[in-house]
Amino acid sequence: ACHSVLGHARASSLAGTMVEGEDKHAARRAEILAASLADANKTGWGYFGCTAPLAIGDNSYAPHLTKKPAPEGEEGEPLKNVQAATLKKGSGPDVYFQFETPLALGDPYVDAGLRDRKGKIWMLDPEASFRPPGNIKRSTNKLGYEYIEHCDSAKDPKEIKEKFKDYMPPRQIYTSAAKKGGGGVLTRGVLFGFSEDRLAVEHMPDDYDGPKKQRAEELKEHKSKMQEMAFKGMHYGNTPFGNNTDTFHYDIPTHVPRDPVPFDTSRRMAHEAPFRPSHPTKKGILKGLMGGIPEHIPDPVPGGATRKPPPPDDAPPAFKNGMPNKVCNPMPSVVTNLRNMRNERPQCFARPVL
Repeated sequence: ACHSVLGHARASSLAGTMVEGEDKHAARRAEILAASLADANKTGWGYFGCTAPLAIGDNSYAPHLTKKPAPEGEEGEPLKNVQAATLKKGSGPDVYFQFETPLALGDPYVDAGLRDRKGKIWMLDPEASFRPPGNIKRSTNKLGYEYIEHCDSAKDPKEIKEKFKDYMPPRQIYTSAAKKGGGGVLTRGVLFGFSEDRLAVEHMPDDYDGPKKQRAEELKEHKSKMQEMAFKGMHYGNTPFGNNTDTFHYDIPTHVPRDPVPFDTSRRMAHEAPFRPSHPTKKGILKGLMGGIPEHIPDPVPGGATRKPPPPDDAPPAFKNGMPNKVCNPMPSVVTNLRNMRNERPQCFARPVL
């Protein structure tokens, strides 16, 4: 309500400066402003929507309605009970229930780039634009001699060409003529190695049972090194390897630090023991069921599932549902809201100025 009051007040105060010609909605704006001021502190229901775009009110390209001429005869048009106008589309003034002027009209805000933009620079010296910018670079050569590159390691290509123009280098590597073949025709001397004639490699079949045979040989070698019977000791353990006299210098194990266990002198009360049935529950499908084995129930559909036959050729077309498979999102993102888009990119919604 506060935003609407400020918007109406600002729109009504700037109506004389931002609208060309006579403002035909001035009385309506004053009436709305007075109603909003009167109901400012009154609790009521409010409608939250998006503000109208800046293009509302410009209907220069909108189609004009042309009424159908009245018939000239005496019969006239047929009687009609209910008549409704066509649906309003677009962003024209007649689409909204109540049109308010946007707050952006007549806004005194000016972009900083346009406000602080510098004008044309006029040079006091007419030759200043032809001079180099900044200070002139001075060389570090204080002797005044001109530096000439020696080019000791560089070679002149023209001189090298004239020097070795008629020179033929000696032959170094001797090779035989190239052998031709391949693509199923492997003649002698085409391949690189394997024999003097350099023929194709003979096929060697792969032994697929090689891993099994190798494993069998390893197990055979392992079992050959084992004893006929595994070692089986008759001692139960819990004693040292040697006798107690040689190990502890005593006839029984001693010198082992242990906490003394106090003697229990309390008289415990025999509490009630948990319930244990004398005859446990029988288990199994034959004896574990309470009512015995259930009777067999046959299949309710005799013969099993059946497949629906295809429709005949002269059958009517199938019914098509009017509900589409894909529908739009009823709650679009807040990024596409018109007010948010205007706040993020106000230059895209700026009204052109003549």
